[in-house]
Amino acid sequence: MRTRTDLLKAAHLAFAQHGYHEASIADITELADVGVGTFYLHFRDKDEIFTTLIDEDFREMHEQIAATMVENPQGHTLEALIRAIFRHAYTRRDLFQIAWSARSNGPVRSYRPHEELLSCLTQILETFENEDVLSAYHVPLMARFMTGIITQGIHWWFENDAPGPDEMAEQALSLLRHGLPEEILTRPADL
Repeated sequence: MRTRTDLLKAAHLAFAQHGYHEASIADITELADVGVGTFYLHFRDKDEIFTTLIDEDFREMHEQIAATMVENPQGHTLEALIRAIFRHAYTRRDLFQIAWSARSNGPVRSYRPHEELLSCLTQILETFENEDVLSAYHVPLMARFMTGIITQGIHWWFENDAPGPDEMAEQALSLLRHGLPEEILTRPADL
């Protein structure tokens, strides 16, 4: 089990240093200090180790978010979920960046953070729709808007370290709570 864990840590490092497409199995095995044959005892190919790395990270994220939601005094709120997502994504932003760029540049089998987030937000919003809290809104569209805000916040960190996760969550929550100031929407801009 230790060898598999070492390979996954090495893969994370190799993908962070070289990117998904440039990282090689030789890079991974060198960082893990194991032979190439040992790699193939645990993983079929580079795509499988990458997918495993991403899947395990998402499993860890789900566990952390679930724990955060349980600890939240108000219960399972959308606010707590958004804060937990940003906190996790900030600490693992290198992996998010690698995964998103790998997916956009070629076939990576199972990485679907956008779809997973959209599904989660849709389920939460449908709960409120069923209670008539959101009866005036188009819930699938609102879930997509919210997913866009969160994923673009995560993308921001691919090039910037600040703001941190708490400030990013505050910015997103403020926009969701209050929208943009009316003046920005109605006053002509000086272009």
